[in-house]
Amino acid sequence: MNERPIYPKDEEVKVEWTVIHKAIIVLSVIVIWPLFFYTTDINNDIMKKLLAVSGLNIDIIGVVVASLKTPYYGLFCDGGKVEVTRAKVEKKYFQFGMWLIALGSLFQAIGTLL
Repeated sequence: MNERPIYPKDEEVKVEWTVIHKAIIVLSVIVIWPLFFYTTDINNDIMKKLLAVSGLNIDIIGVVVASLKTPYYGLFCDGGKVEVTRAKVEKKYFQFGMWLIALGSLFQAIGTLL
């Protein structure tokens, strides 16, 4: 019972991609793009619709990336070093996800305004 806790190395602290994260991305791609190609008339304003739909798909991916979290590694007597490392990793993914959401929103806006 007096085992020393095993501290994760900094490079071992990563976000977890769960089944639901992967499923949301895969299902959104599988549903959105076939419907896009099925319902789009090639001769009539395809660029507007392409920008709007690709922006929506990028938004969905951005939301999933921004929601990724690192696993809980337990309590350590390290002054919070593991928690700081976890926070840095989560911040990187959150910021990247927000950039994707902004890019997707930009595409949607351009597609709407054309």
